[in-house]
Amino acid sequence: MNKFKKSLFLITLMCIALVFTACSDKESQDAVEGVMATVNGKAIMQKDYDDAIAYYKSYVEYQFGEDAWEKEAARGMTYKEIYEEYVMNEMTNSLLLLDAAEKEKIEVTEEDKQHALENFKINFENDEDYKSFLEQRNMTEEFVLGELTKEILVNNYITTKIDSLLPGEDELKTLFDEMKMNTQIKASHILVNTEEEAIKAIERINKGEDFAELARELSIDPGSGPNGGDLDYFNYAQMVKPFSEAAFALEIGEVSKPVKSDYGYHIIKLTDKIVDEDITVESEKDKLIEYYKTNRYQDLLEELKSNAVIVNN
Repeated sequence: MNKFKKSLFLITLMCIALVFTACSDKESQDAVEGVMATVNGKAIMQKDYDDAIAYYKSYVEYQFGEDAWEKEAARGMTYKEIYEEYVMNEMTNSLLLLDAAEKEKIEVTEEDKQHALENFKINFENDEDYKSFLEQRNMTEEFVLGELTKEILVNNYITTKIDSLLPGEDELKTLFDEMKMNTQIKASHILVNTEEEAIKAIERINKGEDFAELARELSIDPGSGPNGGDLDYFNYAQMVKPFSEAAFALEIGEVSKPVKSDYGYHIIKLTDKIVDEDITVESEKDKLIEYYKTNRYQDLLEELKSNAVIVNN
């Protein structure tokens, strides 16, 4: 098994093990040092969190250079800050789903468990490679099977709650209209860190300065900034929701007010719009169903979170 493949595979196990490890009763965990937070009584251990962060730090440094971890990546945040937020959210969400699955007594068959274990082993070149992986990390096959079982439990819960649901025709039509499925637009943007910077940029545009030149000067988007802010053609789903909502509401040639997203503040200029009348609800039905399920999944997480007892230590 080559080093890079193994590193990606390891994070798969970590995402299972680290979010589900230490999920015994709260009473026994209160006595354990290093509990970072609890989610409905299930613990997120500081060591597990630190191990996950260490993995992502190694990954970022491998991909972008040894000094990349503390550098700004997006949204005015460093890679370190982004992955700290991501790991905590993933651990919290996974424990919310696991707790809900256990409360609903979702079942996992022995056949499912063995199938998952066999799929797990496929990632290794041979049995020796697999055994070496376990030994180096002080893991047993029983531990791996237990963590895989929890993952199956969560997946079965999600299937029960979301994947088995099919939206009605009215829901599909509403989603089609909301997401402008038959429309593509071409736009440019200037991304800055603060609303004040965005307002000043708009003032300069209103005074007649060239949008593209300002994008080259001001935009912190490393992809579009050097190209005058040009984002080429895109559809509604390709951008974050606040950006798409603002961009698709513009007329050609119009410049937006400051638009806040997780990345900062955008000034958007619409340069073209294409409507394809051949694209219909029926032709996009599969995509719409996936969008519907994604929205339902986010709604489910929000519902579980709103009813959860989450304690940060």
